[in-house]
Amino acid sequence: MQENFTVTNQLAGTVHINRVTGALSWDREKLDPVIRRYVKKYLLDEGFIEHALGILDPQIDEETVTMLKTLMS
Repeated sequence: MQENFTVTNQLAGTVHINRVTGALSWDREKLDPVIRRYVKKYLLDEGFIEHALGILDPQIDEETVTMLKTLMS
């Protein structure tokens, strides 16, 4: 397994997420701190960090399954 999970972002370039600690490393050294915070929030919101750490739960909850079944009826 790779040590890092890599995500390419338009604002920040390539961001590496450590699969053990979740720490972020950036290819662009002189990146504005505001952009770093924005991209970190984006990675958290979209589940990239959870995916890299292997804690993203892909299971659909029972309520969602029931709702999808009613739509198909």
